[in-house]
Amino acid sequence: MPRGAASAVGTEHGARRVPTGRAQRARILAAATDLIAAHGVDGMTMRQLAAACDLHIATLYHYFGSKSDLLGAIVDDRHYDAGLRDLALPVDPTLPPRPRLATFFTTLAIESLGELRLWRLLIGESLRDDAVALAEARRLSGALEQAVERWLGELFPELGAGPDAPDLGATTAVVTGQLLAVFLEEMMLGDDDRDARIGRRADATAAVVFPGSVPGPRPGG
Repeated sequence: MPRGAASAVGTEHGARRVPTGRAQRARILAAATDLIAAHGVDGMTMRQLAAACDLHIATLYHYFGSKSDLLGAIVDDRHYDAGLRDLALPVDPTLPPRPRLATFFTTLAIESLGELRLWRLLIGESLRDDAVALAEARRLSGALEQAVERWLGELFPELGAGPDAPDLGATTAVVTGQLLAVFLEEMMLGDDDRDARIGRRADATAAVVFPGSVPGPRPGG
């Protein structure tokens, strides 16, 4: 082997060393997320992605065999399911049910918007009937609904406590649906008036679930 040949192993474009292994994979996923957000899965080509990462196309295919593999890896890389399981929501259990639910919804909505980029990608590709995106969107929606049901069960002993009490399952469906509506509003309307929009949805959701309870102050007010 010629002198210096070994130092070129794992490099692209001559002697300049590039990341390998996990670092390279993370670099590809970050670039893919940007390109998919801009052009969609169909509009992005693997050659575009290789160029964005300054890689040969063969190297890219070593990491990901297809665009569908990329999309699934982007979702897995976010560890969304684990984040939902580990997320702690600081809600005062001494509040009356209605303002407690409004506070819960507001806190969860703000936390969930931290993953808006992921939801934007999945919703956009689901509208294009991408099979992988549809499957991932269903999976993450299910994970969100399970987490909401767990939090509601822990924070609201009033749910299902009697024949006239709100039902836990129905409340979970309402809250989850309103959270997805928050995602759509954010995608369409942007950051302008975000806090007010979330506040209105929080108040409305709490009023539907606990109509006879004292409204209390607006969360964060």
